[in-house]
Amino acid sequence: MQDKPISKISIKEICDLSEMSRSTFYLHYQDQYELLSDLENEVLINSATSLGNLDGAWNTTESIESFLEYVKDNKKTFGILLCQPETEDFQKTIISNIEKDVKESVPEILDYKNVDYVFTFVMHGTLNILRAWIEGGFVTPVKELAELIYNLCNNVAKKGN
Repeated sequence: MQDKPISKISIKEICDLSEMSRSTFYLHYQDQYELLSDLENEVLINSATSLGNLDGAWNTTESIESFLEYVKDNKKTFGILLCQPETEDFQKTIISNIEKDVKESVPEILDYKNVDYVFTFVMHGTLNILRAWIEGGFVTPVKELAELIYNLCNNVAKKGN
């Protein structure tokens, strides 16, 4: 998917790259889309596990740093899943999952006026910051980017209240 859209990737190419037979592939997946879905689910689970290991809440720079480190450690995967139009469903799902966890971790945010608009703005803004960071080769240090995201999100949330 780094070189071409999933719709143009054949099962033969997947099998050749992974050195598996077509019969083995079809034992596990119906097509390349099911394989992509499985990969997306694995990334979502691993993201949640990575963040679940934190002692603090989701609304800290440490939690953002942890997630950014996970993204950076898995740069090829996130480069595909966060930066390509074909993976829009994954992007919506990860935004939804993070939003849910933030609302559970910081319940007072639900008292804000226009909370749904604030979350839409913050989550999509953060996603676009992540895309720019990935596509730019991770030039900004993790700690610096985490602080920027944290401050931007807090300022927007305060103004939205």
